[in-house]
Amino acid sequence: MKKTLKKIINIIIDIIVILILMVSILIVTLSLTSKSSGVPTIFGYAPLSVMSGSMKDTFNEGDLIICEITNSPSYTYSEGDIVTFPIEISGQSALNTHRIVDVIKDDSITYYQTQGDNRSTNPEPDDELQSSSSIVAKYTGTKIAGLGSVLSFLRTQLGFFLCVLLPMIIFFVYEAVRVILNIIAYNKEKAIEEAEKRVALSQLTEEQKKKAIEEYLASIGENKQDGQKP
Repeated sequence: MKKTLKKIINIIIDIIVILILMVSILIVTLSLTSKSSGVPTIFGYAPLSVMSGSMKDTFNEGDLIICEITNSPSYTYSEGDIVTFPIEISGQSALNTHRIVDVIKDDSITYYQTQGDNRSTNPEPDDELQSSSSIVAKYTGTKIAGLGSVLSFLRTQLGFFLCVLLPMIIFFVYEAVRVILNIIAYNKEKAIEEAEKRVALSQLTEEQKKKAIEEYLASIGENKQDGQKP
């Protein structure tokens, strides 16, 4: 029963470690791709955290939305598409996701007028027109409620430390302790086997054999404390 419980605990810990490794790889990948291209990318798709309520109720603040990377000057969009494009907020670059409400053709260039679905906060279309060169992604229609807030927290230094680094440190300490305990248990088992072999060769009663084994194990412990070999 004890061995079964121990095995189950080890399996659970291994699963947790695998999940932590997957999350850490995801976060590192998102960070690296975001720095190089401005958009966090995984296999051609961008998982984006919704930071405002400008598209309520299509998706809400805190949701995670999946967008297809479309940052090509030749890509054509249609009215009704929900697209992502970079904007500047208080001097900082950010990504904004709004719906195309109008397609404007000017000679050989096509511009797109965007606006948030939440008309209470976005009663008018966005001031700046977008083009295929400025749009970086298109919403696929897939969203996961609430997961965007979690992903945003994990990408902070505190979130990464608490949810990834700290559990990994605890795991490695646990594994180190488990290895030490296994070594101690192995040495004790080998010592018992050696004692039993020695006692088996002698002409002693069962009680005397038991006592001899105990004395031998005790001497092993004393010798280890003194730095001597048995």
